[in-house]
Amino acid sequence: MTGQVTRAGALPAGHMQSDDMSRALDDDVKKAIRHGDHEQIFTKIADALSQRYAELLEVELLGKSHMADADTILLQDGPAIAVPKLRLVQAFIFARALLYEKKDMSRATAVMLLMDPEHLTAANTRKRILQDGISSGTDFETRLRDELYFVDSLLTSRLHRHTKSPTLWGHRQWLMQRFQEHGLKIDATSIMTTVISVAAERHPRNYYAWLHARYLTTAVSETAASREGDKDKDKDKDDLAGMLEAAKSWALRHHDDVSGWAFLMFFLDRHPEYAGPVVSETARLAASFHWRNESVWYFLRNMAARAWCDGDWREEVEATRLALLGGAERGSDGERVLEQAASWVQAYTA
Repeated sequence: MTGQVTRAGALPAGHMQSDDMSRALDDDVKKAIRHGDHEQIFTKIADALSQRYAELLEVELLGKSHMADADTILLQDGPAIAVPKLRLVQAFIFARALLYEKKDMSRATAVMLLMDPEHLTAANTRKRILQDGISSGTDFETRLRDELYFVDSLLTSRLHRHTKSPTLWGHRQWLMQRFQEHGLKIDATSIMTTVISVAAERHPRNYYAWLHARYLTTAVSETAASREGDKDKDKDKDDLAGMLEAAKSWALRHHDDVSGWAFLMFFLDRHPEYAGPVVSETARLAASFHWRNESVWYFLRNMAARAWCDGDWREEVEATRLALLGGAERGSDGERVLEQAASWVQAYTA
């Protein structure tokens, strides 16, 4: 990465880690932590996390072997930020002390959540700060959108623990609920394409990302139902259609990831009026690309067994199944999946 390089100075006395953290670190790391001004390191990392760009921040943690030199705090090129893990530990130590002293808590908790996405105290502190701002009426929309930007940046960065963190996804849902309470616009299609789809790609079978998609589907559906005759009802329908298209595209690109197909089933069970084209396209692509995997046929067999499934769709699914079965190797997993699909449809068709 090219761009800005921020460096650390010498460590002032009194900035050592707690006994708990000391026990969790190896001797080399403990020695390395002594080098650098923890306050300066915290400030630079917190400043980086508080930036806003047109696109989300993309944060990456660098291991010891990737440090540019012993004094580097972070590397930045536009919204792309790379932080050596050692520097993040040093910033976390300082941030935790700030939180304990109830100082600069918003910035402190940002650093803490970058270090540990399951830090409930940090997440709950941010909720309290936001709630206080909402209660005071002080530009609460900007506060909520800034928080959403920060959380979405963590959820979509190449941070393995963050992309499927139940704490961060729960925090995002809490923010969406505040948006709803105050009548603020929620762009469900954009959330699907820029947050949920990205997080699901970063971490396969991302249960928490797709759980959030279920929450959004329910929220948009309930809003649409309450707007019968309202001029904004068409916008809600557009949101639903946009969410479906994003989810379908994701599932077709990642056809062996069952989580995307499971969400499509959830969506279509609530909005069967959209099912026909999705089932037909999936069956056609399964035939073209010889998809015999469990994930695709989990979706197709369940759709074919639904009471509201049109006979033509069921016939198309069955024709695809038979064509693929004819080319399946005897005794293969593909043959087993296709035979089980037929048994499933027969057993559960209403």
